[in-house]
Amino acid sequence: MRKYFKAKLAKVWIKSEHCIGLLKAQFQCLQGHRHVIQIKCDLDVILQTTMCACILHNLLIDHAIPQDWMVDNMKLEEEEEAEDDSGGANNWEQILAYMMEMC
Repeated sequence: MRKYFKAKLAKVWIKSEHCIGLLKAQFQCLQGHRHVIQIKCDLDVILQTTMCACILHNLLIDHAIPQDWMVDNMKLEEEEEAEDDSGGANNWEQILAYMMEMC
């Protein structure tokens, strides 16, 4: 019985790891969440960010990003070089910030 339970648990564990990996690949803002949670606010921010990423992921499944929204890599690199150190937010950060306000 224990072997059966471990096998079932391992399958669920693997699927959850794959889901986390998929989200982290699509939304780089999730890659930095390997820090210690010191207060409840830290956990709340991580959970809200993850929830927003899940919502955006599900929306992107049904509705593809229009081509005119896409920026080619050369144009993006030029904009990044021209951007000053004031920390201007890119489109994805703006969308994430908006979604976090809504959560």
